[in-house]
Amino acid sequence: EFRELTEAEITAYVRTGEPMDKAGAYGIQGVGGALVKAVYGSYTNVVGLPLAETLAMLQKNGVIAPG
Repeated sequence: EFRELTEAEITAYVRTGEPMDKAGAYGIQGVGGALVKAVYGSYTNVVGLPLAETLAMLQKNGVIAPG
C-alpha cells in the first residue's frame, strides 16, 4: 500500500528512472520503498518471488528435503 503522494513526489520518483523497468512501476527494494506505507502478505512476493511459499511447495512435492 502506498502512502499518499504529492505530485512533486511522483514527479521526483519518475525522474530517478527507477520505475521505467519495474512491474507496477516501483521497486520496493530501491528508492520506491520510500513510497510504501505497508505490505500485506509476503514481502518476497512483492520483490518478485515468494520464497517461503516456494520452499514449502518444493518440500511438499519432494523436490527438496524438509528442514
